[in-house]
Amino acid sequence: MSTAVRQPFLRKKTEAVSESLSAAERVAWLPADRRLVVIQRNPTSGSGRVSRQLRVLIHELRAAGMAVRLFASRDRFDRFVRSSAVADSLRCLVAAGGDGTVSGLAHRHSDLPIATLPMGTENLVARHLRMPACGATVAQRIVDGAIRKFDTALINGQRFLLMASVGVDADVVRRVHAVRHGNIRHWTYVKPIVQSFLGYEYPSLSVHASDGALLGEGSHVIVTNMPEYGFRIPFCPLANPHDGLLDVRIFHQTGRLATIPHALRTRLGFADRRAEVTRLLVSEAEIRSSLPATASQCDGDPAPNCPVRISIDPASLTLIVAAR
Repeated sequence: MSTAVRQPFLRKKTEAVSESLSAAERVAWLPADRRLVVIQRNPTSGSGRVSRQLRVLIHELRAAGMAVRLFASRDRFDRFVRSSAVADSLRCLVAAGGDGTVSGLAHRHSDLPIATLPMGTENLVARHLRMPACGATVAQRIVDGAIRKFDTALINGQRFLLMASVGVDADVVRRVHAVRHGNIRHWTYVKPIVQSFLGYEYPSLSVHASDGALLGEGSHVIVTNMPEYGFRIPFCPLANPHDGLLDVRIFHQTGRLATIPHALRTRLGFADRRAEVTRLLVSEAEIRSSLPATASQCDGDPAPNCPVRISIDPASLTLIVAAR
């Protein structure tokens, strides 16, 4: 049964609120005459129930007078989006998938507005945006057209939205994707976590400023733009995707017996012990490893091996948000 998409949200209250915010956080609006929505669907994401929400999204958008194009092929999607024929009518892109789908669109099309239909395992970007896995809700927000600018970051030129890391979690990501077939579920991580727990070598990691100066050393480095992290572990709860800075956490404890207790304490909300963690706010940093081919990851996908240079790209991405 269809839920009718309302006409665009009344803007007076939202515009009044946005006037008190910084320029980076202020809500803006998509032009009303842009009516084309192009969806990139990740064919390996989403259960049957979640996949049905994609059909709901398309139905509700068309009922609201939007033109909709759906692509599973990334190459065909990119060719269509970059064609001159759609330049004047494109309203937004939609990432129908998990965080990797969102990051992929942000990397390839950071100049275009993006909405999210969460269909992955963690859906951390959607969680930050409070975007449910509901096709009718996502359609309504696209019709409303409220948008905000967000910082993104680059790791050796690869764009990401959430976070990047070097450490045992990056080793887990590497192992998961080495054997991935189809959808990833939480249980998919169990064997790779055990393998990394038993086999990870915990190299010495060093973090350096853009001029090469040493900022800190440890066994695990997390560089965060948005505060969400997998399994709801709040490693960097103060990270702000509107401040033009990266939140860097350098964990000093080494070895299996230190890793699990620290993760559990963090998951339970206990504050970091100063002796265990160094926190930095930087616009750019380089992470080096004492061992060759040390893995890194960003937004839950494999990223280049160390050394890696990570930099912030302020207010570089436009995302569809809830009209307030």
